[in-house]
Amino acid sequence: MIIINPMAPLAIYSEKVMHMFRGCKSEDMPPHIYSLAQSTYRSMLTSRRDHSILLLGRSGSGKTTNFKHILHYLVLTVGSVNKVLTIEKINSISIVLEAFGNARTIMNSNATRFTQIFSLNYDQAGQIASASIQLLLMERSRVVHRPDGEPTFHIFYWLLAGVEGALRKELYLEHLSNEPNLFTTPLHKHEDKQKAILDFARVCSALSVLGVSNTEVKAIWSVLAAIYHLGIAGSVKADNSNTVRWQFSNPQSAQRAASLLGTTSEELSHCLFGEDNSTPRTSFPTSSPTDRLLDRDLTPLEMLEGMVVGLYGEVFNAIAALINRSISPVVHTVSSLMVVDCPGFQNPASCGHQGGATFQDMCHNYLQERLQLLFHQTNIVAPRDRYAQEHIELKCDDLAENEIYSPNPLVSLLDRTSQNVMIRTSQPDLRDVDRWGLLWLLDEEAVYPGACDEGFIERLFMHYRDRDHQLLLRKAPGTNQFVLHHLQGTNPVMYTATGWLKASRENPMARAAVALLHESTKDDISKLFVSIKGPSISSTLGSSVVGMDGTQSLRRASSIRRTFTTGTAGIKRKSVSLQVKFTVDGLIETLRRTKLKFIHCFLPHHNAGLTDLHNSVLKNNSSSLNADDLLINVPLVRSQLRGAQILDAVRLHKQGFPKFLPLSEFRRRFLLLAPPDGRPTSPILDERKAAEDILRGMELDLTSYRVGMSQAAHKQLWSRALLACRGRVRSRHSILGFCRGQSCIGEELVRDRMCGGKVLML
Repeated sequence: MIIINPMAPLAIYSEKVMHMFRGCKSEDMPPHIYSLAQSTYRSMLTSRRDHSILLLGRSGSGKTTNFKHILHYLVLTVGSVNKVLTIEKINSISIVLEAFGNARTIMNSNATRFTQIFSLNYDQAGQIASASIQLLLMERSRVVHRPDGEPTFHIFYWLLAGVEGALRKELYLEHLSNEPNLFTTPLHKHEDKQKAILDFARVCSALSVLGVSNTEVKAIWSVLAAIYHLGIAGSVKADNSNTVRWQFSNPQSAQRAASLLGTTSEELSHCLFGEDNSTPRTSFPTSSPTDRLLDRDLTPLEMLEGMVVGLYGEVFNAIAALINRSISPVVHTVSSLMVVDCPGFQNPASCGHQGGATFQDMCHNYLQERLQLLFHQTNIVAPRDRYAQEHIELKCDDLAENEIYSPNPLVSLLDRTSQNVMIRTSQPDLRDVDRWGLLWLLDEEAVYPGACDEGFIERLFMHYRDRDHQLLLRKAPGTNQFVLHHLQGTNPVMYTATGWLKASRENPMARAAVALLHESTKDDISKLFVSIKGPSISSTLGSSVVGMDGTQSLRRASSIRRTFTTGTAGIKRKSVSLQVKFTVDGLIETLRRTKLKFIHCFLPHHNAGLTDLHNSVLKNNSSSLNADDLLINVPLVRSQLRGAQILDAVRLHKQGFPKFLPLSEFRRRFLLLAPPDGRPTSPILDERKAAEDILRGMELDLTSYRVGMSQAAHKQLWSRALLACRGRVRSRHSILGFCRGQSCIGEELVRDRMCGGKVLML
């Protein structure tokens, strides 16, 4: 399905329209997000197989909006047991996750900065018995580092503007100073402050709907306020000592942060800065000598940033655990439907930003490339392999296999593992088996003390300077810059690799922050964050699968948990780049086990994601809006069509035979339509010949079907027409049988109902 961001609310998304699609068959529904949700739900019921809906596209193309439409439809039209999941809860979950996980970027006024898997688990009756969320690849570093002109997560601005009364005093926010803050900037416009106040009230109300207690909410606000005060506290070199020592530049703000976290300013200072510059600031029993040496290279400011990143990561994990507690009862379920939403392709240059994409942007783009490769394998490679396996000839000369049209070469450039041990060398003529992917090169380069970003760029081009990779990777004119040609070359993204080596290494203070919260003297803080401690590796990866243990219906997602707990290479090495790869591997493995449905969201023009800004301009002065922003950028849409391989998939679907049915099942279901003299009278020994005889006797168009070695393949419309004809014949036979006192047709219907619910397809 293809959806173009309309950039405005439309009347076609309403409760009334949802009820129009409820219970309909695929052939009875027009193209709509609700029709895809309904057909997926119907397919899950008939097959008793887990299904997934994936949303792909560039940032700002409307993936999260359509993600909400799908959930609203499934919850409203199907319903849940004991109201475990309601529309009110769905809205509350969206409000909370957008507050803590979304931010404004150069491409999107409300950009999602994490990957979300929302699982709906169904019982025997087809109702929602439980649900769960899994949050992956959270961009925690945005709390301390972000591109120029981009703010941090929404919740900080909403908290500072919206908290009031005694709570504001307890958080030491009653008199906000004008002192510079390392991690956030204040709101200046009056209308922005008023909107932030309303948004904060919405978040508080949403947390209440989800059953979060006042003490738990207060614990979350305390940690966020502590992050704000740590941004003011900063760090500075002490002048009153002969040794090199560091301290907080604003001791009063540091004292406030320590008080909110349930510790003392002395303990906080010692945790961050140590006794002196020669004393390790943190110690982990499992740290290797190399790890300890690299950790000592961190500056006091970087240690402070690591602490803040760790604190916010735990807050985000707590939010996930509290949501799962509200919607995940321990029940038995038979099938699941997963809806996956992730950050879109990041290309800041498309919106005029010349600074280049960041390491976090590269991680999000890597996930999008992997999902596009999954689409390619599911809709192009798998059907062709199936035709070959069934010895079905398919005339598609314009769909000849060619690696240049597959996402696989670029994915391999990013994550391939060499067959040999990695050796740091300057040898220019590397064999193909010696090449390592970008993520592995980044991890390897970050291990060596004294390594620099320039050295990483040099090694990257040493591995991929040959002609075969020039269409995928090229140098950019700026320092530490390179260009990757994503989506079959339709979306070239320029990256700036400055700071990537440090970004790919876990900051040790991220784990220290976890211990700090667990050992807090404030009971509400320690109880909350100890309760979410589980098998997840949220402290290192910024991912959350917490709050889900013991729930039988959630064990279908065990491959993601298993990847977190057994893909230990990246965790032991404290490598963020490898953790990203292992997390994506786990996600892809989980999705492969399900029946996949893809939704491609397109941008009508490059600035379509800045919807709120456009709407405000229209309200104030419609004449100031560029006319080009109101029209569809046709070359951009064509580029997205080519990059997503939509035309290739559609052409293969149209020229091929997408519907398959085992020969024995085909004979059983459609023998009724064959002429009486064409029906076999003896036991069937050759199912293929029997199917051919049935089809030959029906005098059907030979271009609409093929008989393979074990299955019959046919066109979509041919299948619907055949089923409709079969239904009419069976109805006529039922009437005749009833008049004659026969019940054979009724017995056949009973057998159909016992065969996996296939009667629903009639």
